[in-house]
Amino acid sequence: MASVLELFTVHCSSVSVLSGGRRPRLVCEAVPQISPQQDGSRATTKRSFGRLKVQRVQNIVKESYRKIKQIDDLEDDQLNEPVISYDESDEQEVINVQNDTTKAVRSFIKSRNKQAVSSSRSSDSSSRGWGTVRSVDSYRPKTDNLSKKGEMIKANNDFFSRKSFKELGCTDYVIEALRSLQFIRPSHIQAMAFEPVIDGKSCIVADQSGSGKTLAYLVPLVQRLRQEETEGNNKPASQNPRVLILVPTAELASQVLSICRSLSKVGVPFRSMVVTGGFRQKTQLESLKQDIDVLIATPGRFMFLVNEGFLQLTNLKSVILDEVDILYKDDDFESLLQRLAGSAPVTAQYLFVTATLPVEIYNKLVEVFPDCEVTMGPGMHRTSPRLEEFLIDCSGDEKAERTPDTAFLNKKNALLQIVEQRPVTKTIVFCNKIETCRKVENALKRLDRKENSIKVLPFHAALEQESRLANLEEFRCSPTKNISMFLVCTDRASRGMDFAGVDHVVLFDFPRDPSEYVRRVGRTARGAGGKGKAFVFAVGKQVPLARRIIERNLKGHPLHDVPSAYEAMR
Repeated sequence: MASVLELFTVHCSSVSVLSGGRRPRLVCEAVPQISPQQDGSRATTKRSFGRLKVQRVQNIVKESYRKIKQIDDLEDDQLNEPVISYDESDEQEVINVQNDTTKAVRSFIKSRNKQAVSSSRSSDSSSRGWGTVRSVDSYRPKTDNLSKKGEMIKANNDFFSRKSFKELGCTDYVIEALRSLQFIRPSHIQAMAFEPVIDGKSCIVADQSGSGKTLAYLVPLVQRLRQEETEGNNKPASQNPRVLILVPTAELASQVLSICRSLSKVGVPFRSMVVTGGFRQKTQLESLKQDIDVLIATPGRFMFLVNEGFLQLTNLKSVILDEVDILYKDDDFESLLQRLAGSAPVTAQYLFVTATLPVEIYNKLVEVFPDCEVTMGPGMHRTSPRLEEFLIDCSGDEKAERTPDTAFLNKKNALLQIVEQRPVTKTIVFCNKIETCRKVENALKRLDRKENSIKVLPFHAALEQESRLANLEEFRCSPTKNISMFLVCTDRASRGMDFAGVDHVVLFDFPRDPSEYVRRVGRTARGAGGKGKAFVFAVGKQVPLARRIIERNLKGHPLHDVPSAYEAMR
């Protein structure tokens, strides 16, 4: 049987970049040659950042890299792992991207009639900021050697900070609790965010998916709560939480609650609870009568409790808006912010946590909170360094009729071949619509009707919340030997959900928003050592757009100007 890549005539170009935290990437589909005159990044970036003051963006980037440098100082002589170097040329490259002065940095040689495609990067001024660069001869991807595409950067180089939790200022009981949960060293974003969060400053905490942002705000907040309680300055009260965490979905709320309870059980006692839709209000109202330290809620249920007088905010010290870019898409969210500002103490701290920070969201946040600090991790708007991305053109024969039905059939065949030829333990399949989810579920179930080797778990809004949570729990658990588990879902599963051990992510439908692309592929290759593969199915005009997104990921460019291109495509 021909492989899926042979079936859809996808060529492969492999490029290895070995410095400054960059990584080798594998991009299926040969890409056209780009010259400085043809590269449209200059004009589009300028439009996207038009509302930002240039100096402010420079200061944000410089401050982020300054913090990384401070945190990464070699203060622990016992640590001998190689260190990521953020030299001036790396910093200058990012600033140039923000200022719209980056020139084209790579030329690709396209050859659709050859099986071997080579890609190289010039060593002159166009390579400035990348350090040592080398090219790797490409090959036709085979099932047995896709992973042997070049040298991978070690996980502990680009994930962990050189600082220890002790050096950050964590107390002994917090360090012991983290150690019991197998957190030995902080990630970059955890180290960068600790000081401003524990000092009570409002700030934006932004870094790539899987970088540890939940602990980045929970650890300093919980430590501060314990210190205030010990000093007698602030104590928990019923119906009056000290910390409020707002999240977009009930599933993410349950995940954050699980992390809170884990910390509480291992030496940092505090009381946390969750209030979301889909569960009995009576039970939640009874729980609210007890003393509350941390309340985790979805916006709808939170507003109901406040409007009906079941929840007070006079004791509130900190408000966390997790996945704030998703929350802002709700039409009622700005009114929620106004209600918070009017009911919470004026001294309350606001933390905005996100894996993607669109310019329009940034502008709104700094307009309402002008003193808000910006803490950006080194992986902001980038995919994991251990992720391999494959673009598969499912358009079909140019001479044949192209309809949504034929596109679905092509994508289904590609998916089934991946399943049959590359069996793995856990795969997440993303679709744009519930109807498509159901079709994909049926196609996968037909491969193994008795579920001897394949287990298909749906996850979308058409399911009852209890069913969704049960499927999530089953997917997270270690599967039975020789069982391949598939979570077939909409973007509901991409919004902050943490899955361990996901081998493949399949973008069955191309995401509507490039930010969703980052979130979807961020469900694999997570944390310090996670690896994974993302298969991106595209048809028609989606193919050049998908190629453009992957190219910009490869170059380290931001994706802020891509949404306008997507709008033009529709």
